[in-house]
Amino acid sequence: MAKDYIIVGAGGLARELYHNLREKSARLAPPGETPPECLGFLDDVKTEMPAGYPPVIGTVRDHKPRAEADYFLGVGIPEVRRRVALLFKGHESLFPAWHWLWTAEQLAARSVSAGAGSLIEQGQVSCDAAIGRFALVSGIVGHDTRIGDYCEIAPGAAVSGGVVLEEGVQMGACSTVAPGVRVGAWSKISAGSAVMKDVPPCSFVVGVPGEVHEDFFLSPDEK
Repeated sequence: MAKDYIIVGAGGLARELYHNLREKSARLAPPGETPPECLGFLDDVKTEMPAGYPPVIGTVRDHKPRAEADYFLGVGIPEVRRRVALLFKGHESLFPAWHWLWTAEQLAARSVSAGAGSLIEQGQVSCDAAIGRFALVSGIVGHDTRIGDYCEIAPGAAVSGGVVLEEGVQMGACSTVAPGVRVGAWSKISAGSAVMKDVPPCSFVVGVPGEVHEDFFLSPDEK
């Protein structure tokens, strides 16, 4: 992290991200140099931030991207992550992929790739995994796994080795996906559920073993 930064969002995840960014930037700053600072938050409802936080400096829709700043997406819901990414279309390079502990070089050493805007927040990622754009990982990702754009893996969730999560999949807290399973785009896995077989797109999975309810949701393009 070499630039000052702006956080898109102003809810609980955005505040959590703010603290993790501060901690990591302070740890990585060369001796005698001032770490990058948060310039503020973007929020369409202009949330009033608690005392001690930088202010909301504008709305997402009206913001003009600044090439001199980095941006971090502090919202969790895949559909909202996609919506924000589309608002910043053409400026995706301003959103670095970020891990709260590892550097880009450490990720590369593990053969882990992550697309623009993806955040690995307190999660673990094994070797030879690929994470798409604007994904949010707060759980465990196994080896040789493919995580699609905009996916959300909640705290305590675990994705086994060789799994494919297509675009926009949302995994609830403490849910699991068995090895080699493919979960279709824009499906949702409820908290604590165990996915043991392939899941069609736009499905809802609940229970142990997970019961698949097909065509439960519409993809964003169908809404």
